[in-house]
Amino acid sequence: MSSTILLENPEAGIAVLTLNRPDKLNALSWEMLNAFQAALDTAESNADVRVLILRGAGDRAFAAGADIAGYEGRREREFMDFQFAGRRLNDRLEAFPKPTIAAVNGFALGGGFEIVLCCDLIVVATTARLGLPEGLLGLSPGGGGTQRLMRSLGRHATAELLLTAWRMKGERAYQLGLAAALCEPEELMSTALEKARAMLKVAPKALTEMKRLVRLGADAALPTALAFEQEVLFRLYCSEDGQEGIDAFLEKRSPQFKGA
Repeated sequence: MSSTILLENPEAGIAVLTLNRPDKLNALSWEMLNAFQAALDTAESNADVRVLILRGAGDRAFAAGADIAGYEGRREREFMDFQFAGRRLNDRLEAFPKPTIAAVNGFALGGGFEIVLCCDLIVVATTARLGLPEGLLGLSPGGGGTQRLMRSLGRHATAELLLTAWRMKGERAYQLGLAAALCEPEELMSTALEKARAMLKVAPKALTEMKRLVRLGADAALPTALAFEQEVLFRLYCSEDGQEGIDAFLEKRSPQFKGA
């Protein structure tokens, strides 16, 4: 795997993916996109990994967007190919079957913020600065930023962030409900790990199904989403873990989930 993407297992059940170009504020390059996809393949195929945390190397940025040096010279085909690759990565990350947590310290701008928006939970440090400032380059976001942010914050908050190139502070992201937790920079990873450990207590199949309900239900008509919700519940009830959870509750003991 490329040194620009690191994948580690700090403790049982949890993997940490690090964007590792701190000298470039972890700006996204072709090499990083390819290595990121490979890291997702590894984490998905590893049954011992149940939660994935994403972070940026260093204390200055999660990822400050794409490496703009690669945009110079009006190379239309190369630019479009890079954008398509970024979108494929973001779509893959959003559909990743295991819960994902973005731990954001410093800049998460442009493509970096788009990666954050694909994660299930966002934890921000007080130093976090999140935004989609592509308009300052005469461009617009192309990796899902406008649409995913609008589905998270609504039309008017998204318009403000886009049309003013506003860099939203971590505290504001937490106030708006975009971030699940706000902490000091030195507490960022411990806070993300705390959220991950809480997820490990939930039955694996239930985690996967509830993640899917949140992702797909938001864009479905309410009757369709409600039917989907009940269908998931019925399948989980008939599963081994569903019955184990009920038995453990009634017997006043901790459940032993097997992912079945």
